[in-house]
Order: sequence, then C-alpha cells, then structure tokens
Amino acid sequence: MEIKLDNRSLPADKQQIRFQVVIEELHGIWHEGTYIADEDIFRVDDDVWYDIWSEIVRWEPLN
Repeated sequence: MEIKLDNRSLPADKQQIRFQVVIEELHGIWHEGTYIADEDIFRVDDDVWYDIWSEIVRWEPLN
C-alpha cells in the first residue's frame, strides 16, 4: 500500500516551524527551522536539513 501526504497539510513556503525527526522522536528532541517548499525540506541552516517525505514525523508552526 502506498501512503501519500496531502500537500495541503504542509506549512507555507519559508514558514518557520518546529519539528521532530524519526530517529530522535523517542528522545523528545525538537528542531526549529524553515520549510522550503520547492525542495520539500525542513532547513535548520545551510548545512543541516531534513527531507519531509522520509525523516519528519511531526511539525508545528512557530509563526
């Protein structure tokens, strides 16, 4: 079975967000960053980013 995300549930492009990644979820670790829509990533800075389709388990808006 294929699971598809509803793009309407994603943040707005360049929206500031708080999010959790799969490998850190059980430890309660959250990150803050920016959603980049054309790349489908949550970016913390120029060197750290996470793919929304494979690494993110939850997010919430900061603004």
